Amino acid sequence: MFKLFGKKKEAPKSDASSAQHPELAALAAQFDPEEFDILAVTGANGFGGDKEPGQELWTATLPLTAWKEDGGPLHREDTCLVALADDTLLGYLRRLAPRDSIIQARVRQGLDDDRFLLVGMPSPVMDPELKAILEEQKQEVSTWVPGLGTFVLNRSVNWFQADVDWLGQSIQLTYDQGSEAEMKAAQDNALDLMADQAGWDGKVRAFAAGQLLSQANDWVREAAGEDGEAGEVTRESFLEQMELESVQIYGDGRFEFWFNDGGLFWGRAIHVTGSLTEGPADAQMEG
Repeated sequence: MFKLFGKKKEAPKSDASSAQHPELAALAAQFDPEEFDILAVTGANGFGGDKEPGQELWTATLPLTAWKEDGGPLHREDTCLVALADDTLLGYLRRLAPRDSIIQARVRQGLDDDRFLLVGMPSPVMDPELKAILEEQKQEVSTWVPGLGTFVLNRSVNWFQADVDWLGQSIQLTYDQGSEAEMKAAQDNALDLMADQAGWDGKVRAFAAGQLLSQANDWVREAAGEDGEAGEVTRESFLEQMELESVQIYGDGRFEFWFNDGGLFWGRAIHVTGSLTEGPADAQMEG
């Protein structure tokens, strides 16, 4: 738990008594009161912040891939550090405990799960045993899929990705990391999708235009204002401005197409979801 005090440019200091704040008290109640120090390997992402509506502080979370108490047994398991932080503290935490690093931290153990509550500022540390784990996890993981090419694991989002040719342009094709059966099913579905690029490209674009054309024209009129002259976005111009960037495919046949909007929605993405069996099912402007 943390409390910011001292001079403006000083790093924030730890203060477990700051649990008087209602959000801090609620989080602290989920952890054993005993404090101890751990050494840990951080994962492919640094501290991420999430804030519920009406919440004053960020819930900051740092993935861990391995940890141990100094001189204790090694635990190779995915877990995380959590803390509540304002914007300033979250910035400090991200600098002090970056992705793919080894840190020392004072923590409290979760009562009902494997999380750790951070009760002291983390700091970098060196440990030979953890360094070997860190070097192992940073090695590139790739797989060759006949007919599709080489996919490389993107650890930050836990999916395999490859650049493939789609109707003469390069796009990113992805599928989630999972069991061998799940990944093989996703690869087979990707081959089916790629075998009919023109058909699927036409279906998905037409569906997106049908769902979003009216909204695109609303945006044009809004941008023009009361005195402006609003041009019309036609179905043809809508289809032409969509630029495919990536496709994600799943083992159960679901897919996600992501398009650059070409300025239709002021730089936001067009996201179309559906399945190989049912076709496109939903289209949204996102971002």
